[in-house]
Amino acid sequence: MKFELYQVVAALASLGATSVVVELIRRRRLQHVLWLPWLAAALLPAVLGVWVRPWATFARWLGIAYEPLLLVALAALVSYALLLYLTVVVSSLLHKNLQLAQEVALLKSRLEEVAGSPPNEQSPGKRGAP
Repeated sequence: MKFELYQVVAALASLGATSVVVELIRRRRLQHVLWLPWLAAALLPAVLGVWVRPWATFARWLGIAYEPLLLVALAALVSYALLLYLTVVVSSLLHKNLQLAQEVALLKSRLEEVAGSPPNEQSPGKRGAP
């Protein structure tokens, strides 16, 4: 099987992206909730670059005259799905952060009530701070 230049470039770029994702996972900079979509998005170009015949046949079956346009459409869909997934994760984290801030504020208010200090007075650790 002879590989074309674009296949080699796609495979090398994909392997480079995969190594970046794996390194981020190894350094724990990428959370466990997010690593799988990024790894799949990094490996997809290598898979599609090596196996040209199946997606080219599928593109012709769909009536697409220029087969690489199917890859562009797939890349757009994968990008959209990844952005949507990350938006859902970030929205969930923002909601949890808001709940946590509200709970901390309630606990602080109750603690000040129990201690008997007025709620607007500065705490002893913050005296002298602007």
